Amino acid sequence: GGGAESNHATSAVELTTPLSALAGNGALALGAPSAPGDSAHQQSGGAGVTGEQKGQQSSGAEGGPPIRATQPMWRCSRIMHMQRDLHPTLLSSLEGIVDQMVWFRESWYEEVLRQLKQALAKCYAVAFENRGAVSETTVTPHTLNFVKKLVSTFGVGVENLSGVNASFATAASESLARRAVATTQDPVFQKLKNQFTTDFEFSLPGAMKLHNLIAKLKKWIKILEAKIKLLPKTLLIEEKCRFLSNFSMNTAEVEIPGEFLLPRHGQYFVRIARFLPRVEIVQKHDIAARRLYIRGHNGKIYPYLVLNDACMNESRREERVLQMLRFMNHFLNRRKETCKRMLEFSVPRVVTVSPQMRLVEDNPSSLSLCEIYRQKCENENLEYDIPIVRYYDRLSIVQSRASQACPSVLRDVLKEVQSNMVPRKMLQEWAVRTFPNATDYWIFRKTFTLHLALLGLAEFVFHLTRLNPEILQISQDSGALSVFYYRFDLEANSGELDANRPVPFRLTPNISELVTPIGVGGVLTASMIAAARCFVDPNFKINSYLRAILRDEFIDWHKKKQDDSHPATSQPPDVDKDQLISLVTKAVSAIMTRLQNLAQFENGESKVSTLVTAASSPDNLCRMDPAWHPWL
Repeated sequence: GGGAESNHATSAVELTTPLSALAGNGALALGAPSAPGDSAHQQSGGAGVTGEQKGQQSSGAEGGPPIRATQPMWRCSRIMHMQRDLHPTLLSSLEGIVDQMVWFRESWYEEVLRQLKQALAKCYAVAFENRGAVSETTVTPHTLNFVKKLVSTFGVGVENLSGVNASFATAASESLARRAVATTQDPVFQKLKNQFTTDFEFSLPGAMKLHNLIAKLKKWIKILEAKIKLLPKTLLIEEKCRFLSNFSMNTAEVEIPGEFLLPRHGQYFVRIARFLPRVEIVQKHDIAARRLYIRGHNGKIYPYLVLNDACMNESRREERVLQMLRFMNHFLNRRKETCKRMLEFSVPRVVTVSPQMRLVEDNPSSLSLCEIYRQKCENENLEYDIPIVRYYDRLSIVQSRASQACPSVLRDVLKEVQSNMVPRKMLQEWAVRTFPNATDYWIFRKTFTLHLALLGLAEFVFHLTRLNPEILQISQDSGALSVFYYRFDLEANSGELDANRPVPFRLTPNISELVTPIGVGGVLTASMIAAARCFVDPNFKINSYLRAILRDEFIDWHKKKQDDSHPATSQPPDVDKDQLISLVTKAVSAIMTRLQNLAQFENGESKVSTLVTAASSPDNLCRMDPAWHPWL
């Protein structure tokens, strides 16, 4: 493996993008050893794409169209050949680690539950778009295709169809094939599959009504959640991943995942000493994840979540925003006003392992705003989605009288939910119970407010997607807030940043009560102004960073748009250079304009105060999507 210095570049290549990207595109044949002793023998020829393999790859999946390796794939393959010649032991170990991660994939219960929740989120989005005719709304073709595909692949998985019949050359195909065989032989699975197929038969009368579909999805989500509660909560890594169990620094010097995402002045990087034996199965980020513990060679334990939620295009977009926030932290640490307030984004490390799997740095003490609400509902034996049901019931009642819901009706719904279902002080009461010591409570609330100010500023200024309660992670040991599902909010057709939203950022009644009016008008507002003044500093040249990041974002948007409009057999055209320059320039100008406006502070007045008022106004909150939980 060579010395530590010679390993840095190679492991950086592995644990960020290229190796996992090649694994996902078929340009890299991964073969995980069953024991460390024979790793070099089993994987000595697996990384490159030989002439013989070219023919195998171009033939494609069984019965499918031929797969052509693109020029970038061949360049990556050449890089991997060169790296294998320089560091054969290290590359074999890295491939073994990546390949064995597939054993941490979900069970079929968990996979179907995740897909049902995705379908329910799509249905809620369609319901809000068509809130003008609640009772008459039908299922959209896109949602219908998604549900039909879910029915046809029940228990197997949409992304697993091509892998189930593959040869057992890798741990990935072996784990998929074993799960498929065990699933099809399970009588409980067969019974549930028949019931599932019957329930989602769209030829029946009324089956195409959107709210009938929502009711069926919620019914099956409850069934599968009850099943998952009976499953084991832990597993031993040595039972399936012998290579990870036996891995140590004697095998190879591999850095902690995501270690190279953070710029370091020195050459000190933490390396993997051991994978701890016990893996926990936890419900986090609204999916069933595996929490893997890695001991660094410095003695510290690093928990990581293995998530099976990824769509490659979307995960790249999310990682792009995280990269931007890391740049912003560098600037925040260099300004006096932001540094003395300890303003810094809490940015988790996220590393893509395969097209459907990624490693995410975790804090075991963290939980989402939605989980706090669900805990309250479980304690009081209530359904957590009653407020959403009540919202559409009220709209349906009003529309049955041949009239439309006016703002006063929406305000009444918000007040009713706050009075009977989600009280304004729910979050504050949870914090008081969690932190009975006054000092702990004060420090938690102060840190919470500082991070909320940064997230609110980022969401408004950078035109990010809305902050849903299920993606806002609250660290109970510090009060820090972290979000890694943020993306740039682009218009699907024009590609421009979406600037139309009732509220600029999340400052709901529950959050306002926790932060208190003094905290909102003092710490929160002052922190947002200080951060905005930092980002407009001409010495930092933030617009140059934004151009580089947004350029990639618009190239991805154009590629996705072309893929949707062109058949798979034809090569979509690249984005026009003038159009790309125009989109990037316009987006950067919009962001810098918002920053300049918020950075102005004259005679004790700032536009941040106007934003805070708009974000907490009941007139604006009641116009938000109920799935956003404006009362939470």
